[in-house]
Amino acid sequence: MNDRKICILVVDDEHSILKMLKLRLERSGYVVDIASNGKKAIAMINGNYYDVILTDIKMPEFSGEQILKHVKLINNDTLPVIGMSGTPWLLEQNDYDAILSKPCTTKELMSAINQVLNKKKLKQKCH
Repeated sequence: MNDRKICILVVDDEHSILKMLKLRLERSGYVVDIASNGKKAIAMINGNYYDVILTDIKMPEFSGEQILKHVKLINNDTLPVIGMSGTPWLLEQNDYDAILSKPCTTKELMSAINQVLNKKKLKQKCH
C-alpha cells in the first residue's frame, strides 16, 4: 500500500487566500507549498514534485494561464492544474483540468482535487 501524501502547490497573489487554502488542505491531510506569484510558482514546479497545482488565474507578472502552459509543456499533461477565478463563467473554453470559483467551499475544493486526482490515476493505469 502506498502511504505517500499528496503534494499540492497553491499559487495566489492574495496572502489571505493562500493562508486559508493552505490551512484547509493541510487539515485534509495534504502536503501544501505556497507561492505568492507565478514566477515563484514556476521555480517551485521546476524544482519539486507536485500531484496538483491550484492557481489563481489573474495575477501580475505571470498569470495562471502562463503557469498552465509551462506545466503542460514540461509534464505532458500528467500534472493536473486547477484554475481559480472570481469570474469562472468567463473560462468556459480553457485547458485547466478543473475550475474553482473564488471564494469556494471546502467541499467544492476537495471535490475538484479528488476529480483531477482520479483522472490522473486513470491515465496512469492506462499506460
